[in-house]
Amino acid sequence: MKIKILLASACMMLASTTYVDAKKPEKNYLPEAGDITIGVNAVPFLNYLGNMFGKRENNNINPAEFGGVPAVPGLDNPTMSIFGKYFLTDQTALRLNVGIGINSQTQSQYVQDDAAIAENPLSVDQVEDTYKYRNSGMSVAIGYEWRRGGKRLQGFWGGQAILAYSNSKHYFGYGNAITEVNQYPTAYADVNRNGDYNYALWKEPEKLPDNINLPTNDNNVGGNSRLLMQSDGRSWTYGLGGFVGVEYYIAPKISIGCEMSLNLLWTTGGKKYQKSERFNPDFNKVEENIRWTGKSDSGFRFGTENIGTSLFVAFSF
Repeated sequence: MKIKILLASACMMLASTTYVDAKKPEKNYLPEAGDITIGVNAVPFLNYLGNMFGKRENNNINPAEFGGVPAVPGLDNPTMSIFGKYFLTDQTALRLNVGIGINSQTQSQYVQDDAAIAENPLSVDQVEDTYKYRNSGMSVAIGYEWRRGGKRLQGFWGGQAILAYSNSKHYFGYGNAITEVNQYPTAYADVNRNGDYNYALWKEPEKLPDNINLPTNDNNVGGNSRLLMQSDGRSWTYGLGGFVGVEYYIAPKISIGCEMSLNLLWTTGGKKYQKSERFNPDFNKVEENIRWTGKSDSGFRFGTENIGTSLFVAFSF
């Protein structure tokens, strides 16, 4: 009798457990129609973790490394890039990726104060020469995505339209002014005070990045000019491309993934020009000059330059 009671109790417990499990809803890991996804590049975080385990000194996350590699000529990194998706159905989505690149470099050097020395040859007063580099750009990619896969692992592919822009300029400031009695003032880039400026010297004080090409003295107006500003020309990039990738959901609507794109891009570059100043002996005054130094150009590019994210972390809601 006792055995029958125990067996009956065990059957009732098993039935109860089975009923509870049947009612327990299955977790949905994937985004659904109407969901919005936002993601960022995971590479900076992976580099940080790798450096941490490698015990690298001065380990930090560089904001300039966020995002993918948009086709912005002259920009090594799109500082801060983010992508978003809106799911039209469970298997299709609209995509938007926006990258912004801003690069700013400033250097300064002290030189003798010519005006102070003219008053007192023993003066040790100094003035400051400066060099500033400004580079900015943006990229936008709008696309359509299809996807398929299992409960957690999804593959995706699609097409996109691309627009990108960039612009860079060099600025030079001088502590000693050009005057009638001081037509070749002391300047950091003019060691011999003869108007033969070597702007490449600004590469050395704080080791400018290799991608910054300093101006040359090839367009020296009158042979005694010094640069105030050089524009490297605005450039625009237009194109179409395709992308393919894979995404794994580590938790409900939280995923990691990788993506690659193949793009056909057309880039147009604007004219380059320089603004300079010099003492004009014919008119006995200091004058500013603007001169074109480079023609506009254009060209095609075709390849696997990523517009957007390569390794990413994404969140859907």
